[in-house]
Amino acid sequence: MAPLKGTVRAKILAGFLITFLFSAELFAQKYDPSTLVFPPILHIWVQKATSTHLRLYTKGQVKVKDPQGVAAIRLDSWEDAKRTEDDDELTVYGVNAGYNMIIYNTAKTTLSFYGINESGEKRLKQPHGISAHRSGEVYLADTGNNRVVHFFNPGRELKYVRALTGLNAPRDVAMGADRTVYVADTGNHRVLVYREDQLERALPASAPLQNPSGIAVTQGSEAWSYFHDSFLVVIDQDAKRVQKLSLDGEVLATWSALEHGKPNAKLAYIAIDYYSNIYVTDLGNHGIHKFDRNLTYLTFYGRRGNGEKEFQEPRGIAIYKRFGQVLIADKESAQYYWVGTDVTNFTAAPQDNPALLRLDYFLTEASYVKVEILDERNQLLATAMEKILRMPGPRQEWLDGNWRPVDAALLGANNAAPSVPLKPGTYRIRLTAQPTYSSFNHFEKRVETGVSFRD
Repeated sequence: MAPLKGTVRAKILAGFLITFLFSAELFAQKYDPSTLVFPPILHIWVQKATSTHLRLYTKGQVKVKDPQGVAAIRLDSWEDAKRTEDDDELTVYGVNAGYNMIIYNTAKTTLSFYGINESGEKRLKQPHGISAHRSGEVYLADTGNNRVVHFFNPGRELKYVRALTGLNAPRDVAMGADRTVYVADTGNHRVLVYREDQLERALPASAPLQNPSGIAVTQGSEAWSYFHDSFLVVIDQDAKRVQKLSLDGEVLATWSALEHGKPNAKLAYIAIDYYSNIYVTDLGNHGIHKFDRNLTYLTFYGRRGNGEKEFQEPRGIAIYKRFGQVLIADKESAQYYWVGTDVTNFTAAPQDNPALLRLDYFLTEASYVKVEILDERNQLLATAMEKILRMPGPRQEWLDGNWRPVDAALLGANNAAPSVPLKPGTYRIRLTAQPTYSSFNHFEKRVETGVSFRD
């Protein structure tokens, strides 16, 4: 074979380089969002349970059809003051609406079912949302029967108590720390408030509700609440809008899927975490919208599929605030996550006056932040910040020539100018974010960027 001519060899080499660089770019952009993360396999051996798992577990007696709401709680009756290693073992309730059933666990690996043999007033019809309290109280939106059902679980069995009637196709229910019950009375376009199963009032929302379908509540009296906020979150406007309300019904903030380029949104259920961040499942877009406590948009998590961190029409969502345990039901599976964190838009830029380095980045979750400075040989020069708590959203840090943080509030003062200028050179800036929940010791998100200073 004749040797390749130089121009041909150059074209082939260029082709290899382009292919390699393109492949490297794809690899660098591999889909792996980390706002939610899977717990280690030693914590739980099934992170994504499918309908097949349930059929095998029940020997074919129970199938999944139209899963809906999810609730998760640590029952007081399960507590043992002498044991702490099982404090993350929860009672989880899942609504299997197509079979008018509630699936729940009576121990870590034992399932039980309500709705298989019930009849009369105890029989369910097209149930949707569910909410649970550590005392054992459970409330279910029994949509097809136009009521909310009150159950009690003393520890191992879900018992029918009574029904709250006079409703029109209620889709969801939420229970506060003080056991006040809030009902999305969908067909009557209102939210009702109950105490001890007695109707107290209909919320006089300052803006009319349109088919409210999902509801969640957080109260300042909750033990596991960082800000001790008190507010409601409601999905309405035919599953296209999220509203944050005061407990008296005043509209505090609104987010519209249509106004934010999400015409296919079909918002379903809501959960609120320890930092009062708000999670909303979206069947139409096959993922989860996450907002901060002010209903400011943070991120979208998930995509359509059957793989890891993928969903098929996600519905119910529940968060156990103490440890950041997240349970999500979609059309095909029940998925178990821990709250993680993600870092995007990380940049470093020197500032001329004063001579400071500014770092900009975006967090999707409250995180412990660490900043390290490395030289051109990737050798560590300094740790500028370590385990500093930062809230989600756009963040900014300022460093002086000694790689020390500078309080942004003092930047305009005469005494804020750095005594040592930034040293000329090329550096790598490494930012590491760790979540504050159970995932802290098992997960971190690390990003890097480069910066050069001249004389």
